[in-house]
Amino acid sequence: MRQPTPTSRGRGFSGRGASGRGFGRGASGREEAIPDELVEIGSYSHACEGEIICKLTNPKIPYFNGTIFLENKSKVGKVEEIFGPIDNSLFTIKLCDGINAESFKLGQKFHISPDKLIPLQRFQQNDKHKRVTSAPRRGGGGGGGRNGARFSGVRGGRGGRGAGRGRSSGRGRHN
Repeated sequence: MRQPTPTSRGRGFSGRGASGRGFGRGASGREEAIPDELVEIGSYSHACEGEIICKLTNPKIPYFNGTIFLENKSKVGKVEEIFGPIDNSLFTIKLCDGINAESFKLGQKFHISPDKLIPLQRFQQNDKHKRVTSAPRRGGGGGGGRNGARFSGVRGGRGGRGAGRGRSSGRGRHN
């Protein structure tokens, strides 16, 4: 069995430092390594509320919080939002401290690590995953089980308080 190290600071036998699971959420205090390879992800469109709006030029979609670099591998910021139609997507970059969104030129290229990209097919519906139904469904739940609920984990059914037992506990005369 491994003995606790002086750096574990009373956290038992983990020997991993902060929280026992690496650096924990957000990796605070840890600098991210600059990747060996970068691919183009987008081009500068305009600045908005201190962030950069970019047109996606890569056929893949960037991860949220994926680090964005210039071609010379200097860190610019992180992917904040992705929006727009699937064939003409845009994304925003939340800039690092000290970087001004207005300092970039129209069409300037931004880069990302290739392992921070998701294939577009993950966001498109495949024909093999479509549900096959024999008849169109009507709203309100349908039949089977108490209160119109089926045993598929769907709650509700036809609305209301459910099937009462004995005397009515809803509206009407109370004795």
